[in-house]
Amino acid sequence: MDALSEIRYESHDFEAQLQLQLMSSTEAANKVEELKKILEEAEMELGTYRSLTDKLKGQLAESSSTIINVVIETAASKTEAKHHSEIEATKVAMVNEQKDKILKLGRKLASDGYNLCLKKMDKAFPKIDTEVLDHIEVSDVESEDFEDDEVSKDPAAPIDP
Repeated sequence: MDALSEIRYESHDFEAQLQLQLMSSTEAANKVEELKKILEEAEMELGTYRSLTDKLKGQLAESSSTIINVVIETAASKTEAKHHSEIEATKVAMVNEQKDKILKLGRKLASDGYNLCLKKMDKAFPKIDTEVLDHIEVSDVESEDFEDDEVSKDPAAPIDP
């Protein structure tokens, strides 16, 4: 009887093992399905995170571009402010140089006009010594009495036709 009970016991163990394996395979199948759902959800979240990451990269590129432009503008304005006084000094120097050139040209033209006037007087009145004219001083008040376009009212003054 012991042998019979051993066989029964062994068959009972075998049946229990089959039930455990059957339950394990069902549970394993359920577990596989559950893991597939979790994987799908994780892939969906990953896709969402990737699109969010791409969007953030675009925003970062835009903001870094804006920051770079602001930095460039700030640097340019600082450089301009630093060199503003130098630029103004250079402009003043150039204006003064141009004024000096104009004054020199004016003096030369006046001198040439004076020399031309002396030559005309020398031809018109050969007996008059025109070199004496250089030593005669005339005050500003006397020179203001006659403008360039006015004719002298002195009857003794010669009129050039």
